[in-house]
Formats: sequence, structure tokens, C-alpha cells
Amino acid sequence: MDSSAARLDRARRRRAAALDILGELDLVRRWRTCGDPVVVGSVALDLVVEADIDLEIYSEVPSVAQGFAALTPCAELPGVRRLRFTNALDLADQGLYWRLDYEAAGGETWQVDMWWLPSGHPGPRAADLVGPLRDALTDETRNAVLTVKEGAAEAGESLAGVWVYQAVLDHGVRTYPEFVAWRARTPTDRLTTWLPGRQHS
Repeated sequence: MDSSAARLDRARRRRAAALDILGELDLVRRWRTCGDPVVVGSVALDLVVEADIDLEIYSEVPSVAQGFAALTPCAELPGVRRLRFTNALDLADQGLYWRLDYEAAGGETWQVDMWWLPSGHPGPRAADLVGPLRDALTDETRNAVLTVKEGAAEAGESLAGVWVYQAVLDHGVRTYPEFVAWRARTPTDRLTTWLPGRQHS
């Protein structure tokens, strides 16, 4: 049986790898030319299982041209395999999205998701989750989150972290099979304004 300490150690090592990639690509500095970048998601929470890094950038008016000016130099860096863009300003997400695929030295491909959002974005915003989740998570619930995420990874499934956090903190889910059962009775195919301590979704 895998131990909680082993799971936490794996997550910490994965987070260190993610931070190394952010440093190699210099993404935080690049985005500072456009707005205020915030590392969010599992890297911010020290709960990294999948090869995924999430950033949100905030400014008064997101700009397609400025975003490409900041990111285009990354396309020439070693390991960068793909850079994609979606203009979702007039869609539910209300932002500009870039995804960068980076192949690390060991051959693993990391996905870097970057959302540039207006400062007055009505939400949901991943940046608003980081502080409350840090305060709410305990060693026991961190272990549960990692157990669910690792179970999903073994099953070849990619999970949106917010639903895992909600299931663990508000509904007592502790394993991947329990999460699958919870999800079967919970609509998880939409945006959610959930925060720890709130029962709404």
C-alpha cells in the first residue's frame, strides 16, 4: 500500500520540475510585460500529479498582439514543441488562451495552460481558489486529493482539479473509485464558482 508520505514526496518533486520549466521558459517574466501573472492550480497548491502547469494573467484589456509578442520567442526555445491560441473573449471563459507544449529532458511533455483575463473578470477564476484551498487543506485531505489524482492518472483520465478538491473537502471522497461515483451524480461539465466551505457549485 502506497503511503501518504510517498505521495506527498512525488507531488513535491513534480512541483519542483514544474517550477524548473517555468524558469527555463521564463514565462512569469514574459507575461509581466502584459499584466500580472499568477501561478495557479496544482503547482500553486503543491499537488502536482499530471504534467500540467497553469497560469492566469490579469490586466485591464487583454491583447492578442501583446500576448503573441510575449510568447512567440518561446517557440524557438529547446523543448518547445507546440504553441496554440484560442480567442474566448466573447465566450463563457471571457479571456485569451494559449497552450504551450514543452518536452522536458527526460522526454515527458508538459502542458502549460495560460489564460489572460481582464482585471474585472466575473469569475470563476483559479487565482481566487489558491488562498482558500491552502487554508482548507490538511495533510489528510492533501493525501486524499493525491490519491484521487493518481488513481485517475493510472486510469488514463485527466481531471479538472476543482472538482477533486470539492469532492474531497465537501463530500468526504478519499479514493478514485469514490470520486467516480460522486461525479456520476454531480454535473461537472460546466464552470463552477465553488470555494472551500461553500456547498454550492
